[in-house]
Amino acid sequence: MKNNNQEVMRRLSMRSLKNNRMRNTFAIAAIALTCMLFTTLAAMGTGISDAMQESTMREVGGRFHAGLKAATAEQMEKTVSDSRVKDYTWNIFISVAENLNKRQYEIRMPQGEEELENSFIKLEQGTMPQKEEDIIVDTYVLDELRLPHKLGGEIPLEFTFHGKKITRTFRVCGWYEGNRLGHASELYVSEAFWNQLKGNLTDRDFKKWAKENPQDTGVGLYSVGLYFESPKNSEETVRSVIREAGYYPNGEDEGYSWEESLDYGVNWAYMQNRAENSDPLTIVVLCSVFVIILLAGYLIIYNIFYISVFQDIRFYGLLKIVGTTKKQIRSMIRRQALILSAVGIPIGLASGYAVSNLIFPFVMEMTAYTDLDLKIKFRLSVAVFGILFALITVFISCRKPGKIAGSVSPIEAIRYTEGNRSRKKNKKSETGAQIHRMALSNLGRSRKKTALVLVSLSMSTILLCMVLTGVGSFRVDAYLEQRLLGDVLLASTNIVGNGAVRVGDYELDKDYVKLADSQPGVISKNELWQVYGIADIFMDEKALNRYRKYQEEGKLRQDEWGMEVIHNAKEKQQLDTRIYAYDEAVLPKLKVLKGELDLQKFAQGGYVLLTDIIGDYTAGASVYEPGEKLKVLEASEDSDFIETKDENGNSTGGYWENLKETEYEVMAIVEIPASMTDQSYPVNGVQMVLPKQDVQNSLDSWCFGISYEVEKEYLEQFTQAVKDYSENVNKNMGYLTKSSLEEGFQTMIGSIRMIGIALSAVIAFIGILNFINSIITGILARKHEFAVLCSIGMTEQQLKRMILEESLYYVLISGIISVALGTALSRIILLALNNVIMFFAYRPNFLAFVIMLPLFLVLAALVPYLAYNRMKKESIVERLRNTEE
Repeated sequence: MKNNNQEVMRRLSMRSLKNNRMRNTFAIAAIALTCMLFTTLAAMGTGISDAMQESTMREVGGRFHAGLKAATAEQMEKTVSDSRVKDYTWNIFISVAENLNKRQYEIRMPQGEEELENSFIKLEQGTMPQKEEDIIVDTYVLDELRLPHKLGGEIPLEFTFHGKKITRTFRVCGWYEGNRLGHASELYVSEAFWNQLKGNLTDRDFKKWAKENPQDTGVGLYSVGLYFESPKNSEETVRSVIREAGYYPNGEDEGYSWEESLDYGVNWAYMQNRAENSDPLTIVVLCSVFVIILLAGYLIIYNIFYISVFQDIRFYGLLKIVGTTKKQIRSMIRRQALILSAVGIPIGLASGYAVSNLIFPFVMEMTAYTDLDLKIKFRLSVAVFGILFALITVFISCRKPGKIAGSVSPIEAIRYTEGNRSRKKNKKSETGAQIHRMALSNLGRSRKKTALVLVSLSMSTILLCMVLTGVGSFRVDAYLEQRLLGDVLLASTNIVGNGAVRVGDYELDKDYVKLADSQPGVISKNELWQVYGIADIFMDEKALNRYRKYQEEGKLRQDEWGMEVIHNAKEKQQLDTRIYAYDEAVLPKLKVLKGELDLQKFAQGGYVLLTDIIGDYTAGASVYEPGEKLKVLEASEDSDFIETKDENGNSTGGYWENLKETEYEVMAIVEIPASMTDQSYPVNGVQMVLPKQDVQNSLDSWCFGISYEVEKEYLEQFTQAVKDYSENVNKNMGYLTKSSLEEGFQTMIGSIRMIGIALSAVIAFIGILNFINSIITGILARKHEFAVLCSIGMTEQQLKRMILEESLYYVLISGIISVALGTALSRIILLALNNVIMFFAYRPNFLAFVIMLPLFLVLAALVPYLAYNRMKKESIVERLRNTEE
């Protein structure tokens, strides 16, 4: 016969909740902390994702999902009429400024303000161009022309349009802050100027011109940004849209005419399109943090309800006597957990967003996104994530305690004392009861509860140990060695900083070098040379077989570019390479992997230093071994470039014939530090070092960098001189200094340290809450037991000592666990990073134990004292009577 006693159970649950105020306080704090951690993790993850996405969009040049390239007006109109295209913007590419050389400046005619907004351009002053002489420019143009950042300045431009040289002076009608992440600056002219410039030329004329002059592809035609319902599957959508409009997407068919073809691109900034490229290490780190948070939250919430159930075990036994079922008792505990969650979760959400906003700027300092000025935004998905996983943690945590409460029999509950179900018969003591033995045996009375407290206490110390050990293992000297030679490196901004990548930009300005040479205090100067023209290695059969083997073993990159290199290597037996040369003083910086580096023999000529194949999994993958001979192929004055064309006469590239062959013997297999390269790498190819005189005699070679060692007292003066030149004379010239690199490195390490310590502090707080809750509720639950001990002769001092020692045993045992596991895990996990991070070398660090263990000792002394003082407010007789009742 069913009873409708839901209202009775609700009242019982609420009254039981009200009688456990201390438990409620700890539970709400634990739930709030758990929710805060989940919210912070989700908010930080989405914030970093937004930063990566916006940074890439700025680099790409727009927010569009996909884009049409070099489209005619008719092609654009047909394409954007598709219902899947929700919005679009466009601009017309005109030319590139030829009289400004600090950066690439592209001249365009925009659709309107919407086009600027979607290209991340916000006018600081001014309006859209209306008159023929109006132009919108960025701060890079104004700085190069040494004009103030205000309206009205005159901008002289020289450019080529449709084969004609154009010289025109414009007036600034608007200006915006230059985009450091972009590869070029956009200069926007008016429709009136465009109509005057193009005259009677049509889209057909521009298409025909581009066919005959491939370098002018896109001039006079539309660049269109398309926006769909969602960026998901953008490539499939844009290809389908182009086909539905009656055109062939590029790469689909090689037999169509230019009237039938339509080129497109996809904005790869959107994370939905890049999920398959996610960094496995990042995924592992995020999953590890998630598991730590889940485990930490579970431990404390579980422990709170577990202790609470055993504290109220007699209450649940009485409920069983009057007919309450297991299901009803479990439901009562779940209801209490839900009510506590309703209080704790909103606090956790608010705290999570507050903490995220506090930490996010420090995280940005660790990345290349400091200029984006992004902030954590409220997202419903983040709030749902925090609420959902906090609730999951709560209900998983209270499931077992609820099961225990529902399963206990009435007789067991009435007779229950902590540990009575598992306690074995003790041997008679020959020495009598000793306080420290009693305290230690008390920990074994409820081994599960003790284990939970020990794990939660130990976790924070172990985590902090790993964080501090990891941070202390970063080697600034190794970092500087990888990034910089000497004290100061002079090179193009393409090598030492951001800039528009153009061939001429890599070459050092001779006046820049003269300025550096003339500075006082220069101790030494070393040049870094490079062959920048055609340079390959001819692979003999032995080398080619090795290369094929590496491909079969999956060591080579299999992406589009990697496969092109592999195909060329197999078909022509030519392997892509980068050729470098250095002064003799720099050569010892190379790391020798096989063979020996004999500087004297190397200087005499005829020898080459070769790297393993460049790739992700190519360590030890050498195409040639020391002692073997190889041929280097280079373009010379006698070489011929043979252009290839398709059946319609369109250029498809070309190849070189009559390359110069030079034979060398491989002296050693080496590793070249990044500081000695131009920061580019031949994927599935190799790098090599030739004698300096051989490279200098090449047809296409240059000195791409010079490193200087400067006396300490003159270093600041030297740095200021090259800084003034790079900022005021030639902005394509850049420099790197040890002090700037070290400062940036220390900022990154400081941010990692702060985030790690913050996470450790939260986990430690959870452990401390668990410890305090366990000690206080344990003491209050054993009031009857303590009253009995006092009634048979135990003094108040002895009782206080027993409680204190019991608490200290928690700290002692957790300390042993922390030291053992913290040291072992740090060594196992962090040693693995030695081979992953170039500037990382595991170094033990015991500071975490010095910080945490004294803190726990103070708590171990303070908490029992406070709990005992609260308990002793009742007399022994009152405690005996109240418990019996």
